[in-house]
Amino acid sequence: MKKIMLILVLIGSLAFADSAVKMEIGGMTCDGCASGIEESFTEDLPKYKVHVNYKTAIMTVSTQNGSDVNVNEVKTALEELGFKGTLMKKPKHGFSKCGSKSKCG
Repeated sequence: MKKIMLILVLIGSLAFADSAVKMEIGGMTCDGCASGIEESFTEDLPKYKVHVNYKTAIMTVSTQNGSDVNVNEVKTALEELGFKGTLMKKPKHGFSKCGSKSKCG
């Protein structure tokens, strides 16, 4: 039974594997929140490159070496900072250059 659970956890982790992810961030009230998230990741999880846009409430995460982002690790780190991160589904043709779900203007 333990082996089955471990296999399911590993498969679930692979389902979220990607070299860059975008997450919608809930709970930000100002641009200082975005800066605080970026600073925290720089200090505590330096393997990630993080950009947070307060206006769109979207965080872009990639790894310094191009390996896959551990989405669960990122979500946990956000929760510890008091924010909620929701993984955005990646469209077939990639995310738009402007980083928003709507058309760039």
